[in-house]
Amino acid sequence: MKANYIYIACFLIFLYSCGNQEQEQQQQKKYIDVQLLKKQLEKVQKPALVMEDDNIESYIKQHQLKMQTTGTGLRYLIAKKNPTGKTIVTTDIVKLNYKVYLLDGTLCYSSDKKGAKKVKIDFDNIETGLHQGLKLMKEGEKAIFILPSHLAHGLTGDNDKIPPKASVVYEIEVMRVTH
Repeated sequence: MKANYIYIACFLIFLYSCGNQEQEQQQQKKYIDVQLLKKQLEKVQKPALVMEDDNIESYIKQHQLKMQTTGTGLRYLIAKKNPTGKTIVTTDIVKLNYKVYLLDGTLCYSSDKKGAKKVKIDFDNIETGLHQGLKLMKEGEKAIFILPSHLAHGLTGDNDKIPPKASVVYEIEVMRVTH
C-alpha cells in the first residue's frame, strides 16, 4: 500500500515538473518576443524621438535658456533659487503656481485660471516629468521644465488641450512644501 502512495507521489512530481518546464519555456518565449517588440518599436520611434529632441533644443536656443538635462530627457532651469527652502522629496505635498505651454507658445493650462495646484510627490496622477522636476526644487523657487512627450502625456495627449506626442513647457513656482 505504501509503495502505491510512493509511486503516485513520484508520478505527480514528474507531471508537475514537466508542466513547470513547459511553463518556463513559454515564459522565456514571451520574454524574447517582448524584447524583440521593444527593439522594433525603438527602431520605428527613433526618427520621431530625434525630431522631438531637435524641436526642444530649437525652443531652448530660441528662448536663450541655459537648461540642464536629466538622464530621462527632462530639461530644467531653476530661474529663482532659494537655498534655505525646504527640499522636496517623495510623499511631500507641494502647493504650486504653474503655466503649461506647448513648444509653439500655446498656453494650455494655468493656475491663473484654475488656482494653485497641490501635488503629492510620486503619488498623484500627474506627468512623470513634473514629479521628477519638482524633486529638483525647493520651497520658494521658480523653474522652467521642458517635458518630452514620454515624460508628459505620451502617445495620447491629455484628450483636451495637449495633443498626442507633444512636448510641454512648465513654468513652476513652489509656494509651499509640507513634509
